[in-house]
Amino acid sequence: MIESHYHALFSGHRHEIIIIRDAKSLCEGYTRGYEQSTGELLVFSHDDIEFVTQDVPARLLRHLAQFDLVGIAGTTRLISGTWVSAGDPYCFALVIYPEADGLFSVRYAGAGPLCVPNVQALDGCFFACRREVVDAVGFDSEIFDDFHLYDVDFTFQAYRKGFQLAVCRDLALIHSSRGKANDRWQHYRERFEAKYRGQLSEGTPGTMQTVGVTVAREKLALLCDPEYLLRAIRWS
Repeated sequence: MIESHYHALFSGHRHEIIIIRDAKSLCEGYTRGYEQSTGELLVFSHDDIEFVTQDVPARLLRHLAQFDLVGIAGTTRLISGTWVSAGDPYCFALVIYPEADGLFSVRYAGAGPLCVPNVQALDGCFFACRREVVDAVGFDSEIFDDFHLYDVDFTFQAYRKGFQLAVCRDLALIHSSRGKANDRWQHYRERFEAKYRGQLSEGTPGTMQTVGVTVAREKLALLCDPEYLLRAIRWS
């Protein structure tokens, strides 16, 4: 399903889609995908997402002309292995989650512009970057040899190397899973914080407040229209 979705999304644009079906970890799988790729602009994505915004390729081209690495959720102040832990006003997101009875919850966090610069770390359900970022950073499959914290590690490492990161909330997508902070996830959070001890921002943990609405699928296109969202974020 994700393969056909991306083919439809990038129809009319030269692209290649590489599916890794037997990844030992996301770092290992993304490394293999990257090594097989030939493009200068790269997308890394979970297989359980679906874009609502239709002109994603055009928007990505604009964003990656200005920034090196972009995603749909992240923070301008990373204080721990949990990117949301700094809370407001440092966290930004636009994500849609499926709910019961065919409804969808549109949730966004953070005031300001749709495209937020000076980001230190991104969530990994979707991010895109220039090839030079992966060339310089790589994916740490030795420490992150499972499916947790690979995203915060890769994007924070890119930030530390001087690349420009942004959260772009005009790339509205549905993410079918919310993730679970179980014991396995906690183990990799501890690994992350040990790796970056003394390199994270100082600060007291806060809360990321989200606002939004639950609607039927046919309403998503309107609610996720960038101009509508920009007005809604300004109201917040």
